[in-house]
Amino acid sequence: MINTRAKGNRIQLKFMEHLKEEGWLVGKVEQTGKFVKEKDLFGLFDLAGINPSRILLAQVTCNRPHTHEDYIKFSKTYPVRKLVIMQGVWYDHKGWKIFTYYNGRKYVRDLRKGKQ
Repeated sequence: MINTRAKGNRIQLKFMEHLKEEGWLVGKVEQTGKFVKEKDLFGLFDLAGINPSRILLAQVTCNRPHTHEDYIKFSKTYPVRKLVIMQGVWYDHKGWKIFTYYNGRKYVRDLRKGKQ
């Protein structure tokens, strides 16, 4: 039996390490608890980060991306040049597929094994 909360935490830590390697200072903003209604920041993001030139809001998921519509809409509503909106999807035994949203558009970086 797989403990989904533990798996989710492992995947988040993996993505945080990936982002740190790319120069981001990253922190977890997701809240957990029995009485917490909205767990993610703005209902969309697990992580927040910063580097010398940009601010990051990121969602982490496993094997299947969340719907892109919400992130595209958020990026249209807040078209700040220095804001990076990202969704990292970990595919078991393969690697990351990273979606970046900017100004209502979606960009994809596929880092999975065999996809490069």
